[in-house]
Amino acid sequence: MAARGRRRPLAVLLLSSLRLAAASSSASAAAGASSRAFAPSGSSVRSSSFSSLGPRPTSRLRLLQVLVIHRHGDRTPITPLRDEDRWAAALPSPEVLAGVARGTTLIGGGEEAHPAAGRGSFGQLTMRGLLQMVGLGERLREELGHVEEHTEDADRGGGDGHAFENRGRLFTPERPLCPSRVRVMSTDFPRTIQSVQGVLAGLFPDMSPETDGGDRGSSAGEGEGGGGTTERPMIEIDLRGTNAYFIPDPSPRQSSEQSSLESHLSQRPHLLEREDELRGLARRVTHALRDHLGEKARGVSFGIGEDVGTEEVEKPLPWIQLSEVLTCLHARDMLPESLTEGDLEAVSDHAAWRWFENLRHPVLAKSSMWRFADGLVEAMQRKATAGRGGEAGDDDEEPWLCLYSAHDSTLIGLLCVLQLEQPARWPEYGSALRAELIQEESDGNEGSPRHWVQFSLNGELLRSTWRRDARGEPSAMVPLEELTDMIHAEHELFEDEEAGSRLKYRWKDGLLTEH
Repeated sequence: MAARGRRRPLAVLLLSSLRLAAASSSASAAAGASSRAFAPSGSSVRSSSFSSLGPRPTSRLRLLQVLVIHRHGDRTPITPLRDEDRWAAALPSPEVLAGVARGTTLIGGGEEAHPAAGRGSFGQLTMRGLLQMVGLGERLREELGHVEEHTEDADRGGGDGHAFENRGRLFTPERPLCPSRVRVMSTDFPRTIQSVQGVLAGLFPDMSPETDGGDRGSSAGEGEGGGGTTERPMIEIDLRGTNAYFIPDPSPRQSSEQSSLESHLSQRPHLLEREDELRGLARRVTHALRDHLGEKARGVSFGIGEDVGTEEVEKPLPWIQLSEVLTCLHARDMLPESLTEGDLEAVSDHAAWRWFENLRHPVLAKSSMWRFADGLVEAMQRKATAGRGGEAGDDDEEPWLCLYSAHDSTLIGLLCVLQLEQPARWPEYGSALRAELIQEESDGNEGSPRHWVQFSLNGELLRSTWRRDARGEPSAMVPLEELTDMIHAEHELFEDEEAGSRLKYRWKDGLLTEH
């Protein structure tokens, strides 16, 4: 609700004025999107029931903390294409970007650019993408926003008797959503920084850049007790070192051993056999794109297990590069006439298969994404510890909502290292992986509360594949302490991937070694 008499921020005014203009193009893009793409959903997590290994049916549950790791919004292709002016026209104006950035400040940054950062107008967030992210922020505000204190909703978990306080919402009128309860981190890419600024514009549409809307007891734009606002620092977006561990394919890699491991996994016979089967498709699609590729389109290299880019004209482009170019062209009805949606789907599906086939190996998953995953688990551990001192974290200083602005590769890497169910579709622009920290207290309030974690992607529940019930079904919720143990479990890879053959790689205590 807008505060009476308050001037709306420039970002909101500019975005509101452009929504109608962008709506038709967004609808057109959605209608022409690939069948394998799916749009983020604003609905709550859907689940038939909690796992039998979950909280006791008579327990009272409370949502303590939500971690949201999201992909950036729609972007121009990373690969340089011809007619750069056409792509530049899709970008937000400097005035819109300045408006969205108001109220935020960047901490750190200035690292050497990653190859996937793009150059010039390429690899940049589009106006359509910015609106997607504002929409994500609006949905988060709606889904996590306050309800009447101590109201319960026994149906949130599927009608199985679990009673969630405050209808499973994170914030309440007494403990509302405000910037001081939010922590923000991002990779040091313009598109991810601008994306999370868009999310914040959706979360806090009525917040003046210089104010918090009051202390921890008042929400942005809704000062309590007739109170005005208090000066506070801008919302900080932490960029420090994130390019090194928020993505599975940093440049350079986290270690030379990781590069060696990627090369080793990419040479497995079943991968090479499939590459041979699809080589003709790669050549045909690369040839069809020849009139679209701009200068320096070749030599671009990014992704797990991809060949180093080459300037050789006759060699097919890497799969991930083919996929991202086709996706951007298709969204704008620019596919070459010789290519079909079936070609797009085949290329994109194979690129996704390669990523999952490599990253879901536990040694590579831990090597590339453990540091980020461990940071997420530690954030939940700190929140759980702080919440034990009083009523579920009423006054603790740990953030309630954590936003991490990153990439599709980040989401795929986290799904693999956390051993969650593989989604049916590749995470589309603006997709959000959510980890919810839930506190369980029995009706008799006996003993210390227990903490559980539940994961979802775009509102769809993701079960844990490493923790199963007596029927072999993955768990819908996992105990925080067991998640911690899983994250630190060591893994080994043998020469022939069979115990008894020569040990090739070992991941242990955050370190990958090659033998």
